[in-house]
Amino acid sequence: MSAKYGAPGARGEARAGFPHVRRAGEALAGARAAGATESQARLDALLTVMSTLQDTELLHTAGPAGLRHVQAGARTVLEAGGTATPAGTRALTALDTDLHSRGWAPRGSAGLLAGALFLDALQGARG
Repeated sequence: MSAKYGAPGARGEARAGFPHVRRAGEALAGARAAGATESQARLDALLTVMSTLQDTELLHTAGPAGLRHVQAGARTVLEAGGTATPAGTRALTALDTDLHSRGWAPRGSAGLLAGALFLDALQGARG
């Protein structure tokens, strides 16, 4: 997908210092500080990554138009106030239903969220 669409992919993300992992970590902290539950904070962090990542899994299964569709859906949830708000919850439900019906999964975004959660756990262990 990197060669076909010019997406940076995992290697590009690593070369750039994992900017999406950092953004997910910032989103986690911001959502927690705003009073979101842990599940809501994690979902908002995932959506933050989904909103901008050139997810090569989505490019493979959905193509560039599908990727843009998913990115726009993630931005819609965040712009509605995130998953801790009623409007954000409705937008997330709509996005989730849409993705399931199409068989699309943001696996690249999920992997980067996992990296952010790992770093978050390490920071928590240090105190």
